[in-house]
Amino acid sequence: MDKAFGWIGEIFQTLLRVVPWLVIVPATHRGVAFVRGFKVKEWPPGLHWYWPVVTTYKLMTVVRQTQRIQSKVIMTKDLKTVTVGALVTYEVDDVVSAIAKVADLPSDIMERSQGAILSVVAESTVEEIQNNRTLFNQQLTERVGNVLNGYGVQILQAQLTEFAPCRALAINGNVAVGSYTLWTGF
Repeated sequence: MDKAFGWIGEIFQTLLRVVPWLVIVPATHRGVAFVRGFKVKEWPPGLHWYWPVVTTYKLMTVVRQTQRIQSKVIMTKDLKTVTVGALVTYEVDDVVSAIAKVADLPSDIMERSQGAILSVVAESTVEEIQNNRTLFNQQLTERVGNVLNGYGVQILQAQLTEFAPCRALAINGNVAVGSYTLWTGF
């Protein structure tokens, strides 16, 4: 019986795609509409009509957000092995770039930020990092901002959340053995 009347549901679904729909974009978000698949239109907060048959859309949070950067073991300029973890605070300032240029913005922020942070740590000594943490965090913020330039985000702050000396031994690149002493906090 359900299969006999299933075609009625399919017709109803098709008709719904032809009727315009209302989308509400909240004040904390922005949207991007892809009209006919190629025309990109930014949606500010408010009410927007769209035709499902020719338009798809995506909404994105643009207010202040944070991304935790996974801890890694790295060697500093003075050949000390340390564990480094960080936190990056950002906001989306160009939603079209953030949606149209990057498939997964949080993952891209994590990957690019981690590379920038590890390079700044590798260029510094433990003493330089410990003596002036504020200045070091400013350097991190600047470097992370540079690597994410053009991806629609503004980096507000990058800061170390974990920084500690450690001993590690890698065997065939697969196993790490050692003692880790972590300093955590902001």
